Amino acid sequence: MQKNIIKPGELIHVIHRFERDMKRHFVGEVECVKDCVVRASGYAFVVDDPRTHEFVKRPDRRVRLISLTDGELIINVLPSSVRLEDVRYAEQDHRLYVTDGREWRMDLKEFGWN
Repeated sequence: MQKNIIKPGELIHVIHRFERDMKRHFVGEVECVKDCVVRASGYAFVVDDPRTHEFVKRPDRRVRLISLTDGELIINVLPSSVRLEDVRYAEQDHRLYVTDGREWRMDLKEFGWN
C-alpha cells in the first residue's frame, strides 16, 4: 500500500481557489512529503492586475510548503515530461491554458476560471 498520495520528484500545479485580492498559482517539483505537508520547489504565477486576468511568472525559484488538507487548494499532478522552466499561461479562443509550450497544456476553465 502506498504511504503517501504524492511522492518526491512529481510535478504539481497548485491553484488557490478562493483568493479575492490576488490570484496565485504555483508550479513545482515535490522535494519531500511529511504527513499531509508537501515541500515543493518551483515558480509562482500571479495576476498583478485583476482587470487583465494575465498570469505573470515570478522569475525567482521558490520553495513552498503546501498542505494536502487545505480545502482552498486544487493540486494537479503534472506529467513528468513537463519542463518547469518553460511553464507559462496562454489564452486561445477565449480560454486560459497553462502549458509548457510543447505538447502539454491544461485548460483552466475546468477549475472555474473565466
